[in-house]
Amino acid sequence: MKAIFNFYIRNRNTFAKIVFGYFLVLLIYRYYSSTFLIFAVGQPMKGPELDYAFWLSHLTGFPHFIIQHDWTSLLIDSGVVIFALACFLSDKYRNVFCMLLMLFFFVQRITLESYACSHSKSISTVFIALLPFYFKKETTFTLVAEFSRYFLIYVLVASAFYKFYNGGLSDPSNFATVLVNQHSDLAILNPTHICYKIASFLIARPAIAGISYVLLFLTQAIFIIGFFTKKYDRLLFIALFIFAVMTYFIMRIYNLDITILGLYLLLFTSKKTEP
Repeated sequence: MKAIFNFYIRNRNTFAKIVFGYFLVLLIYRYYSSTFLIFAVGQPMKGPELDYAFWLSHLTGFPHFIIQHDWTSLLIDSGVVIFALACFLSDKYRNVFCMLLMLFFFVQRITLESYACSHSKSISTVFIALLPFYFKKETTFTLVAEFSRYFLIYVLVASAFYKFYNGGLSDPSNFATVLVNQHSDLAILNPTHICYKIASFLIARPAIAGISYVLLFLTQAIFIIGFFTKKYDRLLFIALFIFAVMTYFIMRIYNLDITILGLYLLLFTSKKTEP
């Protein structure tokens, strides 16, 4: 246990390689899940939803132009991969490559999510996680990275608060009903899926489903500790990983994007990070 509390990442370049390495892993997952532009070329329908970033982007017309051409889709996808690799490999020009990565990744996600008619709010945590690498100056990097850490804590604590505020804990057994609605497609199309097997077990046992919901709430609520001390950051990172795994296998909610922001829990300690 003492080793967990004393674990931290001091070297900035090492931390950068971990962050961008994890980002590359997420890209592999997205490619495997067919969430690259090259898999969506020619999509006729769009759903920008109620988001100013989507609205303003569509006013410029670039999402429509990109989705209608193979070469532009390939260019944007390739740019994301190439600049992510450049950020992983280069220390000297990492801030420049990171700016280009953020630009290409923003264009990719805005275009793809518009024409997939879906809007993933958790993707914002990826942009916040990459933001500190814009800056070469150590003090600025540290300040922005501090912001990234507190942004993560705010997101999780706010989520826990609204679970409580909206009455989700008043009758946790209702979670079984939620699972029925979330997994109705698997019940018909793929009843042997591991997520449906777990859900079926909980649906048949509402009391256990209620306990699992309370546990999900607690793994978020304990992050309030992070507002007052960094002593338990490593344990909070473990809690975040458990939360991401639980929400995927129980509810099929993709929270792997949030875990990249959780890496900042491993960076900040009472000791100064090295450039």
